[in-house]
Amino acid sequence: MSLHFSQYWWIFLLRGIFAILLGTIALWAPAGTFTTLVIFLGAYMFIDGIFSVVAAISNRKIMASWGWMLAIGIISIIVGIITFRNPFVTGAALIYLVAFWAIIIGILEIVVAINLRKLIRNEGWYIVAGILSILFGILLLSNPIAGALTITFIFGFYALIFGIFLVSFAMRLRRRHKESNTKHYPSAHPR
Repeated sequence: MSLHFSQYWWIFLLRGIFAILLGTIALWAPAGTFTTLVIFLGAYMFIDGIFSVVAAISNRKIMASWGWMLAIGIISIIVGIITFRNPFVTGAALIYLVAFWAIIIGILEIVVAINLRKLIRNEGWYIVAGILSILFGILLLSNPIAGALTITFIFGFYALIFGIFLVSFAMRLRRRHKESNTKHYPSAHPR
């Protein structure tokens, strides 16, 4: 690690602390967290849409596919506005999207496992993973509210673990930064 990189250890520490707090909130109050995540998603889509529209219009003379970028930007703005007006509609759409994704991925995993059965051993585990993915998708479709809570819990655990890793990484960077300063400036750090 370079000295330049390690001097910004505190940025990783702040990111880690924020992730830990966000993960803790997601696990403590999953319903409110899911709604907040959906609203942040809507804000991102709205802002991204504005940038896409501006980029498409300003590059229309040099970009052949500027019309597609313009359409994507307009759709993003509309979905962002819909999300702000009714975050529950977007939240439900997100749940259904994840559910259909899980089912399709599960089916594809089973097909791949069957096709690879002559090349690999224990393809049964891959089939089991596919079946579990399909079941997860079906469960999300059968109870979207529980699905929203489940997704929020998964996000919460992810954020918590990611935050702990970031804090640990920040502490290692900090230690490296102190060691580098001691080597370069021994009089500044009495022993």
